[in-house]
Amino acid sequence: MNYYGTEKQQRLQRQCDEAQAMIAATPGLVQAGRFFSVDDIDRIDWAFVEDRLASDGLFGFRMMPTTRIEEVHEKLGPSYRLDRWSVFSADRDTAIAACTPILEADLPDGLTRIGLIDDSGDAAIRLIQIGMAENGIAPFSGAMLLGKIVPAVTVAFADTDSRIVATAHANMAFNAYSKHRSTAWAGLITVAAQQRRRGLGRSINALAIMAALENLGANAIVEFVHSDNTASRRMIESCGLRLDPTLVCGLAVPIVDARFTA
Repeated sequence: MNYYGTEKQQRLQRQCDEAQAMIAATPGLVQAGRFFSVDDIDRIDWAFVEDRLASDGLFGFRMMPTTRIEEVHEKLGPSYRLDRWSVFSADRDTAIAACTPILEADLPDGLTRIGLIDDSGDAAIRLIQIGMAENGIAPFSGAMLLGKIVPAVTVAFADTDSRIVATAHANMAFNAYSKHRSTAWAGLITVAAQQRRRGLGRSINALAIMAALENLGANAIVEFVHSDNTASRRMIESCGLRLDPTLVCGLAVPIVDARFTA
């Protein structure tokens, strides 16, 4: 029960899992969990990007300088567009100062914190994957969520019926060649529709951030937010992260495709 989602999503999850040794050994590549991605376009042969686009129909660009956007657009050509997410970041001390008081507050009655661990069963993993998918997030593989591909933490809130009502994940996706190698990425944040407007997004995000800083040894944290997602931006800023106007996260997809879920 490692993979979950559409046939294409499962194929891409499996592909990323199986490519981790190559990703870790290749300067410029980063483990994005659901598609191939780079964090330094100067260290990757553009033919590799073209091959992956032809095979997978999408390719990611993380931590890309905003000054390079037009260059990437030109290389992609008219058949592809570059969907973009803003980059928000915080250093360790800033994130801890913002997240600590959030996590000191009690959760709403009936909710408990849970986290995936090495011996978490298939059922627990699948419930979290389902919770992500049902709330518009393309999930990672079970191995990725458990931290068996790259160091990672996955956390969730459950109600009294053991239903997952919120999820978040953080990992050390950048390889040893990256200037971002000590930075954790946090994302896959969902809150069930019936539980929204209770501050759960902020709480689950803070929980994932603190787990990354305390358990994964991260010195900084980044998150990616689409420009039209005001609620997510406020939630991320409440955890101490601030917009970095010099960087952008992009995803190249065919011009006719819908936007890939975050």
